[in-house]
Amino acid sequence: MGGLSKKAFVTKQLAADPNRPALIVNTGNLLFPADVLPPEDMAAARITAGGVIEANQKMGAGVAGVGSRDLAAGVAFLRQYQKPPGWSWVSLNLVDPGTRKPLLAPVLWRQVNGLKVAVLGLVDPETVRVEAGEALALSWRDSLPAVLAEVKGKADFILLLSNYSLADNQDIARKHDEIDLILQAGHVVGNMTPLTINKTLITQTETRGKYLGVLDVNWNGHGRWQEGELSSPAATEGKASVFANRFVALKLSVPNDPEVEGMVQQTQRQLDKQQRGAQ
Repeated sequence: MGGLSKKAFVTKQLAADPNRPALIVNTGNLLFPADVLPPEDMAAARITAGGVIEANQKMGAGVAGVGSRDLAAGVAFLRQYQKPPGWSWVSLNLVDPGTRKPLLAPVLWRQVNGLKVAVLGLVDPETVRVEAGEALALSWRDSLPAVLAEVKGKADFILLLSNYSLADNQDIARKHDEIDLILQAGHVVGNMTPLTINKTLITQTETRGKYLGVLDVNWNGHGRWQEGELSSPAATEGKASVFANRFVALKLSVPNDPEVEGMVQQTQRQLDKQQRGAQ
C-alpha cells in the first residue's frame, strides 16, 4: 500500500484543474497480489484490500473494472464493496450461473465535460478462479455485443476496462469499432504505449502501483485517433480526436497525500492487530 498516498497526491492535483475535466478509473487487478492466495494469508489480504478500496475512493477513483486478481477472496467480497456512487465495480460478463444476469454493474454512466461516457468492464474467463456455483464468466463474444447495442446510441464515448490480453483486446477492437478506448489490466505487467486499432485506442498502465497513467484527450467525436499536441491543427479543425499519454512514476520524491497516508497507517495498524491475534 506504500504508493497509495503518492498516487492520491498526484491524482488530486490532476483532478483539481478546472480546465481539464477528469474521469478517474481503475482498470482492475487492484486488490490482491495473485489470483489464488493461501488460506493463511487471506485475513490479512482482505484487510489490505479494504484499505486499498477506501484509499482509491478518497482520491476520486470510484470506478473499477474487475481483474482476475480482484476475485481472490471471492465474488461476495467484491459485492460487499459495491456501494455506488462512492465505489462501483463494473463487469458485464461476470454473471450468476443460474440466471445469467450480471452480478455487478454491467455499465456505469459518467458525465465528463458535457460528454456522456459509458464505462464497461470485462474479465477474462480463462483467468477467473471462483467457487463452483458462485459465478460464471462469459466470453466477450457472448456478452459484449448486446451491451454495446444498448449503449451505442446513448453514449458520446464508450470506454472498456478489460482484463483480457492485448491480442484479445485487439480482436475486440476489430469487431467493435464503436468502442473508443480500451484500458487494459491484462496478462502482461508494465506500461504500454497507446496503439490504435481501427477507431479504438488501447493502452495499459503498470498494475503494481508504481505508475499513474494519464491520458489527455481533445475529443472530436467517434472516429480517427491521432497522437500529438491537444492544440494541434487536427484537434482544432475537428479532423481527429487527439491524445497525449504519459506515465507518472510514483517515486519516493513524490509527496504523500495526508488524508490517504492516514488511512494507510490505519490499515497497517489493523494488520498488526490481526497478526498479533493470529500468533
